[in-house]
Order: sequence, then structure tokens, then C-alpha cells
Amino acid sequence: MSSGTDQNLQDRTDGETDEAVIPGKRLRADNDRQKDRQKDRRDRGGAHKDKAGAAEAAEPTSLGERVVFRLKQWGITLSYLVVAVVIIALIRTFIIQSFTIPSGSMENTLNEGDRVTVTMYDSDEVNRGDVVVFTDPDHWLTTQEPTGLQGAAQDFLVAIRIFPQDAGHHLIKRVIGMPGDHVVADGKGSLTVNGVELDEVYLKPGRSASDLAFDVTVPEGYIWVMGDNRANSSDSRYHQNDAHRGFVPLGNVVGVAKNVVWPYSHWSSLSSGHEVFSQVPEPTSTPTAIPSGPAAPASTLAGSGS
Repeated sequence: MSSGTDQNLQDRTDGETDEAVIPGKRLRADNDRQKDRQKDRRDRGGAHKDKAGAAEAAEPTSLGERVVFRLKQWGITLSYLVVAVVIIALIRTFIIQSFTIPSGSMENTLNEGDRVTVTMYDSDEVNRGDVVVFTDPDHWLTTQEPTGLQGAAQDFLVAIRIFPQDAGHHLIKRVIGMPGDHVVADGKGSLTVNGVELDEVYLKPGRSASDLAFDVTVPEGYIWVMGDNRANSSDSRYHQNDAHRGFVPLGNVVGVAKNVVWPYSHWSSLSSGHEVFSQVPEPTSTPTAIPSGPAAPASTLAGSGS
């Protein structure tokens, strides 16, 4: 009897011993994992300290080293600025510029204060009906150059191509005649190009094609331009006694205005004028030189818009 009891006790003791061993293993495993996590945290903390130490080491301590360090930082910033200016200059020189309309000479197509985009890459591909920006050929404008600090600032901005060359000396008009075109106005509202009368849908309402009579043939290398607000546009008609006889050299064309981009309420394309000239035939011949001698007398200037 005692032998069986001892055996059962021994069995229970062995069993209890076996049961006690398993939690002990788990406890040791948990302790090991905790130690590993603590080690990982210490390692990460050490890495942060190393980075902080490296940052502190990167910051010079002496005055001379700090000056050199700051100059290098400024040099990097200046390099980025120079690259940005060069990119802007290239875009404005070869791709696109924007211009603000200074007067009402192109109403209602363009209103004073409108901003238009002008493409530069196709300035030599001008067509009848295009709205073009060009530099003043014969002092059509009376713009005075800024002086002093303002003048120096403008010269600098022109030099780095932020402002266009001849800033303040640009006009915007519509191309009516190309080289060889025979453009005639009877002064009573009729305007013809190469014998075809135009129906100019872009004219400001209530305005006739021209109250001033003229008869011109555009020479090679030039264009004839007029504003859409004919009663308030100092255009080719009123400069026939100038050196270029009112014709604008194609070399003066800065670019073709494509869109109105400001204000938002006036967003529009400027390409609709081409349809007006769709029935105009090509000229049969083109004069090679500007006509000599005084032009036919012109009536009083109808407007001074640019």
C-alpha cells in the first residue's frame, strides 16, 4: 500500500517537476526577447547620437571655418538662383513672353490691362489676321525711358532677359497686309486686300474699316498693321510720312499673340482673324523697296491709341 502511494507521489512529483520546467523556459525566453529589445533600443539610440554627433561635427566651431561653411551654403543657393534665371531667360527669349495691353486701340478684341501670351519661336511665320507684338519702327510712341535707379533696374532686368529688349517700346496690332498685298481703303468704310473686300468681324462694334482713305502695296520684308478699334488706333495708316511709310519691318516683330490669359473673365484665343482673309488671293508681284517720295496727304489723326 505504501509502495503504491510512494509511487503515485513520485509520479505527481515528477509531473509537477515537468510542469514547472516549461514556465521556466518561457520566462527565460521572455527575458531574452526583452533583452534583445533593450539592445535594439540602445543601438537605435546610439545611431541617433552618432547622427547628432555628425551634425555637430559638420558645424564648424572657429570663426573662419563658419564663414567658409556659410559661403558654401550661400554658393549653393546662388547656383540654384542662377539656374532659375537662365531657364526663365531662355523661355522668354525663345519660347513665350507675356505683354500687358496699354491702350484701347485693339478693343474689343483686347481691352486695356489685358495680358496676352506671345510666342517667340514663330515670329518669322506671320500671316494675315495675326495679332502681333512689334517694336516701334519710327517713334510711333512717345515713351520716355526711366532714369536713375528705376532706369538702372530696368536695364538690369533687360540684360538678364526678365524684361524684353526695348521694354516700353512695343505695340500690338493686327496684320492686314503681307509682302506684295495691295491694301485699299476708300475712306467710306470699305477695305480690300488684293481686290477682295473684307468683312472684319473683329472690329469694335460701330467702327468702320477705315475713315481714312489710302492705297498701298506692301514691299518685301514688311507688313501693314491696323488696330481693331480703328477710330482710336495710331497704326500704319497714320505713319505714311515716316521713314518706313507706315510699314513695319518683319524683323521688328517680336511674336504672335495667341491667347488672352488675364483677366480670367476675358480668356480667349486670338486666332479667329484668319478666317476673314480666307478668300484673299496671293499677290501677283511684290515690290522690293519702300516707295520713295511723300505719301498721299492723310486726314487728321483719328486716335492716338497704341
